[in-house]
Amino acid sequence: MFSLSAQTPRKESGADGLLIKHLKIGDTIPQALWDLRLDVVGHPTGVQTISLRDYNTKKLIILDFWATWCSSCIAAFPGLYKLQDDMDGQVKVLSVTYQNRAAVEKFISKSDFIQAHELADRFSSIVNDKVLTKFFEKDAIPFVVCIDNNGVVRALAMPSELNALAVKQMIKDRNAVPVAAKVLAFDQPLLQPYYDNKIHNYYYSTLLPYGQGISQASSFTVDSAHQFKHLVVPNLNVFMQYGIALQNAQHYIAGLSKIRSRRILEMNTPDSIIDRLEEDRNFWKYTYESVSPILWNDNTVYKKMESDLNFYLGMKGSYQLRDVECLVIRCTDRKKPNQSKKLAKVPTVILNGLVENDGSSDGKFLQRAQIGNNKAKNAFIGIEIKNIPNLFNLRSFSVLPFMVDETGFDERIDLSLPDNLSDINQLKQAFAAQRLTLSLERRKMIMFVLTQDGFKDSGSAMKLTRYGYVAMRGKEAVR
Repeated sequence: MFSLSAQTPRKESGADGLLIKHLKIGDTIPQALWDLRLDVVGHPTGVQTISLRDYNTKKLIILDFWATWCSSCIAAFPGLYKLQDDMDGQVKVLSVTYQNRAAVEKFISKSDFIQAHELADRFSSIVNDKVLTKFFEKDAIPFVVCIDNNGVVRALAMPSELNALAVKQMIKDRNAVPVAAKVLAFDQPLLQPYYDNKIHNYYYSTLLPYGQGISQASSFTVDSAHQFKHLVVPNLNVFMQYGIALQNAQHYIAGLSKIRSRRILEMNTPDSIIDRLEEDRNFWKYTYESVSPILWNDNTVYKKMESDLNFYLGMKGSYQLRDVECLVIRCTDRKKPNQSKKLAKVPTVILNGLVENDGSSDGKFLQRAQIGNNKAKNAFIGIEIKNIPNLFNLRSFSVLPFMVDETGFDERIDLSLPDNLSDINQLKQAFAAQRLTLSLERRKMIMFVLTQDGFKDSGSAMKLTRYGYVAMRGKEAVR
C-alpha cells in the first residue's frame, strides 16, 4: 500500500464546473458525474473517452484507483477481473489513474505482470483523472469504490476487502453494506469521542493488533486545546516499532532495525516465531497509540513507548555492539574494475530477468529486461561500487551477512550475478570477474537486538534467517 499526498478540501469547484465533495457510503453521485467524459486507454472498441453512464446497465461499477508504480495495486488486478467475470456481466471494473495516456499504454505493452496474467488484451484504464479521485476520500492506493446503477455509493474499501459474497449481497439488496468503511485515520485519539470536549487530562496508551484499513501514516502531534501529545505508529512490525521507540537510545542508528543482517532475535523458540511470520505476513504488526501530558518532552514520550512495547510484547529491544560476520568488497591488487560499457540514464537492477525501472519517468514497474540468451538473469548495470552493498543489505532478494565496501572507488560497473543470490561462493566468482574480492570476515558492529523475556543464552552460534540472526537451535538459514 502506498500513501498519497494531502487530501483535497471537503468541498471545491472542479475543472469541469462540478461542485466536489467527498462522497460516503449511501451518498448518490452527482448526475453531472454520470456524463463526464473520461479519457481511457485500452478500451476494447478503441474509443478514447467513456462516461460512467456507458455502464449504467450494470448492477455495479467498481472504480479501482491505481498507479503504474504501485505494486499492490497491480497485484489486485487479477482478483478484480475474476470478480467481474464471475458476476455474469452484472459488474464492470473501471481502473482509474491520474497518470497520462502514454504512461499507461507503455505499462500495458511492457508490464511483465500484465503479460503473465494474460490481461494485455483486456486491461483498460481511465487516465488523466483529476475529478473522480477528489470525490472519494482515501489515504492510500489501491482503493476501490462500488457504485450501483442508481448512482449510490455502496462500498469504499481496499481490493482485498471485496469478494464475491459481498458483491452478490450489494447486487441482491440495495440496502446491504457488506463492506463497511474501515479507513481509520487517527486524526484524533481513539478515546476522544467518549470524553466531553471540556474534559482534559485523560492520558493512555494502547497496542492494537494489525488492522486492515488503518491509515499507514505515523504521526506525532500536539493538541494545545486539550493539553496533550498524540503519538500514533500504525500497522508496523515489531522491528520498526522499536526503531521509533528507541530513537534516543544508546548506539541508535536510523533504519538499522529494518535490515535483517543487523538484527539479532534472542528467542527461546525461534522456530515458532519464524513459522508464524512465514504463515502470516501481518503477524508481529501492531498499531501503537499514546496520549501523553503536553509537558512531557518528546524523549519521555518515546521512552514510554519503549516501556509499553517491552511490557505488552514481553520483549526488550536494544542496540548493542556485537561480533558478527560480514561480507567485505575489495579490489584485487588495487586494480580498478572495468567501468560500465553502457552508462544508462539511471542505474539498472535486473532480478530474475525483470527490471524495475527503465530509466524513464513512466517506466517504474516490473518489465521484462532486454537481455540476450547468454546474459545473466540477475545483473546490476551502471551501478556505483559504493552502492552495491545497499542493494544487498536493504533488499529482500537474498539472505546474506551485512555487506561492506572497502574498495575506495566510485566507478559505475556492470556486474553479472548468479541465479542464486544467496550463494556466497557463486557471488565471489561473479565479483572476481570484475576484479573484486568478496571475503567473509568478523567485525564488531552495532546490532538491533530483540530479547524475549526469560531468554536463556546457551552460547549457541547464530544463523542468519530472513528475519535476522537466531540461535543455531532455530530454523536453518536460507542459503
